[in-house]
Amino acid sequence: MSEVLDRLSVGVVVLAEDGNVMYANRFCIDRGIVPESWEGRKYYEVFKSLELIGFVSELLEGKLRTLEFEHSGRIYRVSPLGERSFQIEDISELSKFEKLQREFTASVSHELGTPLTAIKGLLETALLQKTPSRELLERVLKRVEDLERLISSLRFLVLLDTAQKPVRERFPLKDLVNEILEDLKEEIAQKGLEVESVGKEAVVESDREKLYVLLKNLIENAVRYNREGGRVSIRVEEIGKKVRIVIEDTGEGIPREDIPLIFQPFFGGKNKKGMGLGLAISKKIVDFLSAELRIRSEEGKGTVAEILLP
Repeated sequence: MSEVLDRLSVGVVVLAEDGNVMYANRFCIDRGIVPESWEGRKYYEVFKSLELIGFVSELLEGKLRTLEFEHSGRIYRVSPLGERSFQIEDISELSKFEKLQREFTASVSHELGTPLTAIKGLLETALLQKTPSRELLERVLKRVEDLERLISSLRFLVLLDTAQKPVRERFPLKDLVNEILEDLKEEIAQKGLEVESVGKEAVVESDREKLYVLLKNLIENAVRYNREGGRVSIRVEEIGKKVRIVIEDTGEGIPREDIPLIFQPFFGGKNKKGMGLGLAISKKIVDFLSAELRIRSEEGKGTVAEILLP
């Protein structure tokens, strides 16, 4: 029986009536919850977690409850199996997911609430005027467009999570880059940027729609966060059976402390100018396409985004 229990991906502990540990499987030992020398010792001598000791004390008194405790950077859930036995389950990933879910829900509520509050205020102002000014109505329209973009981005994130596999087709990568630059030509002109697109005339086999969104997000960031009269460089080269796309700008750069967080939804750092969803979506697309994305940046010296595409 002990051989079977040792193969389980949960911990199992059995206690004697006097509180001695009668059995603990390998899960408990390997995770450091109990020492190798647990046999015949009192539970309060064996367990290192004060919360777990309190749980066992109550269990022996007939009080059945569940417990979550932290040990060596992992989160565990303890559930009674009987009056003197219980199981220990590692719920670290679940706990992390639930935390991210709460943070995401809070962020969505905030990001949706901000434009809605602005729209409401502008419309209330318009109602007080006999003839609302064109400028006021244009401000309302701008906020509505911001809201539409946010909802569209959130919908795209959900679609990426539920998509089965990429829709593959062959197409010249340069045509896709030129299409994106054409879409961004007004923003490029407004900042007086010099844009250079060089490199291999590569033909790729990939999901064109997803790759368009990925490249547009990265090139748009290179434009949006650039300095007036700055430069954007887009290079394409083949490395074996892969294509490398490098997008480099002379913009504001990203503070070192922000770089680990840039792929989190709604994170934009201190220089946030959008919704903070572009890089989150980009990372999802990269994973979906089995590609790689690296971001190198230094505050005040620009950013380099490198994609390695199968």
